[in-house]
Amino acid sequence: MVPTVDGSWTVFVDRDGVVNRRVVGDYVRSLDQFELLPGAVDGLRLLSRHVRRVVIVTNQQGIGKGLLTEDDLAEIHGWLVAQVEAAGGRVDAVVHCPHLSGDGCDCRKPGPGMARQASALFPDIDLGRAVMVGDSAGDLGFARGLDIPAVLVTGTGGDGVPAAADAVADSLLDAARLLTATATATAKTD
Repeated sequence: MVPTVDGSWTVFVDRDGVVNRRVVGDYVRSLDQFELLPGAVDGLRLLSRHVRRVVIVTNQQGIGKGLLTEDDLAEIHGWLVAQVEAAGGRVDAVVHCPHLSGDGCDCRKPGPGMARQASALFPDIDLGRAVMVGDSAGDLGFARGLDIPAVLVTGTGGDGVPAAADAVADSLLDAARLLTATATATAKTD
């Protein structure tokens, strides 16, 4: 079931494959390789106009492998946030896990650590009023572990399982429209 989002909700958004084009078999290592997907900025803007918090949560084991640095990642995320702000929206935070998949940390999705990090940054986050938008089984696992709904973005070839999602959308913009249309329809019937 797709939740009704309003100004009390937080939307967690995956990055690679949802906001930007995934580099198949590699990692986005620099701003030159960071290619926004069509409608991604519009989707983030739309979400930011309807919910309390928009938080990007992203596994970045390329850092753990030494393929990019924290500074490289900060440059990419700074540019992304600036693009969204220039379009009239906002991203409240970008939280990442730099660890390798075998490190056993709890911040790597599907672990809940990035949600805890976001909650530490913004104590007003209510995980009872949160939703995840992602394209992979790890994203869906993150949502399930937090007991929050998940919208699966399928148009970018992610590895998520539609049956495990509460809703399916072709893109981040479509997911944002789906979530905000629910809020608009509810507001009209009140």
